Amino acid sequence: MVGAGSASAAAPYPNQDTTVTSFDGAKIQIHFTPAQGLLEGQHAPTVLEGAGWSSPAYPRFLGAVGGIDLGPLGSFAGELLGPADLAAAGYNVITWDNRGWYGSGGQVMIDRPSVEGRDVSAILDWLATQPAAQLDDSGDPRVGMTGASYGGGIQLSAAAIDHRIDAITPNMSWYSLMDALYPNETIKSGWGNLLCFAAGITGANTHPTVNDLCASARDGVVTDDEIAFGRASSPADLIKDIRAPTLLLGGTVDTLFPLAGNVDTYRDLRAAGTPVKMMWYCGGHGLCNQSLGPAGHVLDAQRTFLAKYLKGADLDTGPGFEYLAQDGVWRSAPDYPVAPTGSVTGRGSGWLPLSFFNSSGLLGIVATKAANAVTIPIAPPRTAVDVTGAPSLTLTYVGGATLGSTSIFAQLVDTTTGKIVGNMATPVPLELDLGSHTATLPLDVVSWHLTPSSRLALQLTDSSNLFFGQQAFGLVSLRAEITLPTARPGAASAG
Repeated sequence: MVGAGSASAAAPYPNQDTTVTSFDGAKIQIHFTPAQGLLEGQHAPTVLEGAGWSSPAYPRFLGAVGGIDLGPLGSFAGELLGPADLAAAGYNVITWDNRGWYGSGGQVMIDRPSVEGRDVSAILDWLATQPAAQLDDSGDPRVGMTGASYGGGIQLSAAAIDHRIDAITPNMSWYSLMDALYPNETIKSGWGNLLCFAAGITGANTHPTVNDLCASARDGVVTDDEIAFGRASSPADLIKDIRAPTLLLGGTVDTLFPLAGNVDTYRDLRAAGTPVKMMWYCGGHGLCNQSLGPAGHVLDAQRTFLAKYLKGADLDTGPGFEYLAQDGVWRSAPDYPVAPTGSVTGRGSGWLPLSFFNSSGLLGIVATKAANAVTIPIAPPRTAVDVTGAPSLTLTYVGGATLGSTSIFAQLVDTTTGKIVGNMATPVPLELDLGSHTATLPLDVVSWHLTPSSRLALQLTDSSNLFFGQQAFGLVSLRAEITLPTARPGAASAG
């Protein structure tokens, strides 16, 4: 806190509930909580905390130390600082109802930089007039952002267009919305239907194309207009414009916004010269079915990051890349990608029947071991190694079916535990014209610690309820090679 006045005469700043007018006239409902103990005449940096999809602005009574609840679509092991924790740490806090929800006007545009990003700029304009706000210059408040999922995506969208933002900590964010929701031109119906249901029951005022995307999650057909809309709601092309130091947080079992989006964001920030640190924890949109590691490690990293860049504290934010594998050990490297040491591989073949009678997955958000699958063992390493990248699949196939094309799904299974690595399945498009085809594509990025006793296998299955259901009847012959890039295990972090 700066600018101390007379403590005997000064009174605490009050909480405020108000609206700000955005660029297009939409009224955005905001809630301002001053830093704990901040008195009139004093100033503090401010943190904006965006709410998750379908969630209202976090009330002031939520968010005790240890994280807050994002609602039904955002369970992630408490890896987010809440408003009460931030206020206790000496920050003013602003939360707000996202455009199109609850007390805010306008239509939901899925955190589009040119729309929801400009809503944040309107909030900063208002903040710059508040006596409790620490300013860097006239009209320029000292401000950071935090939040997860929808509250993570808005940070990238806002920081790309408004350089008054001094630090961001996006959690469970996306790089390309369509790469996340429509990977390899296969709609992610499990999450799509859940998100659309949540928008419906909370009365969101969604843009008509958002409604069309919801229909696509139900029927499996995505149009060019919907793809264009999704790309416009992605920060991908603007990441290079972000100047705010960034703590990028991603979940190793996030099946909605997988780690590949974090990798792309990190790459573009590094190329732009923006200070960035990336951390992968067990959580995200999905279910963590392995060790969470030491409690509080990610929360402490956020506290350190915000204190350094908003308060000017002389603190070390640690190595540029930290990651958690299934053994619960935090490891680190100076940056990403980690220098490779080699690879482990598997090769095999088999026949895969296709039908809508077969399925794997749980609740549309978690991949599970498939009964109907071609399973190919992967040779274990000779020494302990880590996988912190995207496995590569080369598939040669011949098949015929009632449809000329469809997707099958590739996933890595730990055959000792039966768990799917990262809870993730990757769609693999096939052309089923009785001709021979060969395709090479990356699978989803994973974080996994391998030892000589590890037993992994590739599964190729005809259906996963993370995605739109299999519609083809047929049979396909598969010959596959899977390669997992390996690296020397990173230095163990003090969790």
